Amino acid sequence: MKKVILRALVCAGLSLSLPTLSHSADLTIGARAELAMDPHSQWLDTNTAYYNHIYSALTKIDEKSQIGPDLALSWQTVSPTEWHFKLRPGIKFHNDEALTARDVVASIQRARTLPNATSPYTGAISSVQDVSAIDDLTVSVKTTRADPALLYGLGYISIIPESLTKATTDSFNTGTSVIGSGPYKFVSYRAGDRIVMERNPGYYGAKPRWDKVMFRFIADDGARVAALLGGDVDLIDFVPPRLIERLKSAPNVNVFTGVSDRPIYLIMDTERDDSPFIRGSNGEKLTKNPLKDRRVREALTIGIDRNLMAKRVMEGAAEPASQPVAPHFAYSNPSVPMPGYNVDEAKKLMAAAGYPNGFSLSVHCTNDRYVNDEKICQAIGQMLSRVGLKMDVQTLPRSVFFPMATNHKPEGRYSFLLLGYASSGDAGFFPNALHSYSAEKKLGSWNLGHYSNAEVDAAIGRGLAASDLKGRYAAFSDAIKVAMDDRALIPLYTQSVVVATKKGLSYTTWANERTIADSASAN
Repeated sequence: MKKVILRALVCAGLSLSLPTLSHSADLTIGARAELAMDPHSQWLDTNTAYYNHIYSALTKIDEKSQIGPDLALSWQTVSPTEWHFKLRPGIKFHNDEALTARDVVASIQRARTLPNATSPYTGAISSVQDVSAIDDLTVSVKTTRADPALLYGLGYISIIPESLTKATTDSFNTGTSVIGSGPYKFVSYRAGDRIVMERNPGYYGAKPRWDKVMFRFIADDGARVAALLGGDVDLIDFVPPRLIERLKSAPNVNVFTGVSDRPIYLIMDTERDDSPFIRGSNGEKLTKNPLKDRRVREALTIGIDRNLMAKRVMEGAAEPASQPVAPHFAYSNPSVPMPGYNVDEAKKLMAAAGYPNGFSLSVHCTNDRYVNDEKICQAIGQMLSRVGLKMDVQTLPRSVFFPMATNHKPEGRYSFLLLGYASSGDAGFFPNALHSYSAEKKLGSWNLGHYSNAEVDAAIGRGLAASDLKGRYAAFSDAIKVAMDDRALIPLYTQSVVVATKKGLSYTTWANERTIADSASAN
């Protein structure tokens, strides 16, 4: 009954007057996404946000997506393909075990080889060939190539005790194996409900701000806003765009908006001749995959109104995108034009490609991963219907969506899907999105349509071979131009980061959209 009343208040214009923040040293966060408890099983930034509280990594990625030291105080390249990392002395895990180089080695190896990982971390450290302990406080990382982006990838790998690297997913789910060296210690976890942490008094970094932190998992946007308005939580993430202005005008609410690293785009299956979610206009099986034809990809691209999507569907909390890299990164390509919106031209292209009556196409999206993802998916279906396609919109929980979307087997993967892939400051993960998929080379792990273009691969190869970031940026920028000219995928927009708090709290948003307790502070 309480939820119903609070939702009614939201619909009535957010007239509820919030209590001001108490002097409690506890923080309760209403979070949109639940987590995978095993820190090496599912590489998503929403998961990494939770891990940042409990675990440490060799390097730290900050709120501006910049790299700094974490467990490693310093590092050096002893050759183009070997790095040495010097660990901080005296660090202990939450169970009082001393943290040594052996723990780091075992954790990185686990992240590289964990069986049945639904979104493996191999893409973050694709260049890593071998990891070893030189002594208790020195780690050697050998790579298959010069990799100036390695520092960024290592920032994603949570370090756990060597003794736990054989732990099962069930052991993490029960909390038995949830032991790190981060600013907060694990207290309890209830699937579908909450995770609770407490301050780690022995943390080696800045003193954690809160005695206790509780993340309550509230996937429903309206319920999450209602929980803030009802005083059940102190802070909520992923504020729904439709309620931003209302929250700004509500008494005792603060709203914080920041730039995001995450472009949202559509991926097309350009590999399989018989793509499982494409049929003819009458539901018949086709002899060829329409998405292999650039004219069809162009028609789908110009059949979507990005300005309308950013301004109305996203209610201004987004900017139209021309490429799969956020514009504030140095390797984005400013010469790539924003696709226009032209339904008539799209229909002509469809006819020229041999589909005057269109075809049937399913678009698969999450309904609990990205801001407004379900509404965006519905809008895509409506827009492409005007081009002549018979659209089937399928929205799924991320727990169902990602195992299928990231299945690179021939019988796996969707034909047309929505994805948001965060850019990185050093372009470290760019090859995962556009390079031809290669399990052997550990490239293209997020190229979920298996797009393949030799010219794109060659440019990415030049970037991977570059010994400096400037050379990497230039080569990757070239790859973006070629891929976008070929309509490798369909960029839509770059979303914003929006967080709301009770009055009395300030919050610093993270460009990678992580929700971090210590970014909230009393003012």
